[in-house]
Amino acid sequence: MDRRIETAIGIMREELHRNLPMRELASEVHLSRWHFIRLFKAETSFSPKQYVLDLKMRQAEQLLDESFLSVKEIAATLGFEDRSQFSREFKKLRGCAPTAFRARRGASSRVF
Repeated sequence: MDRRIETAIGIMREELHRNLPMRELASEVHLSRWHFIRLFKAETSFSPKQYVLDLKMRQAEQLLDESFLSVKEIAATLGFEDRSQFSREFKKLRGCAPTAFRARRGASSRVF
């Protein structure tokens, strides 16, 4: 993988709590915004925006599984403007609401 894209992915992971503008991210790896987006998609098969959203949803799943944070706190931790925006995105990408995900995962991990 291109080292600039690897660097960008590292920055994305470190800055998940921010809504990092693509122009800023492209600048960090010394590319124009357009060239960065094109190269990123060629290297990962995802747009940078899609990739960041997937990283956020993976982190959300982990927090829903392993923490007692509320959905509102998780949304804020991951840089979403509000709980409803986070819940809509989560449901669209994961097929269920965050609270349903937590309930379903919690029930499957209990030992009887």
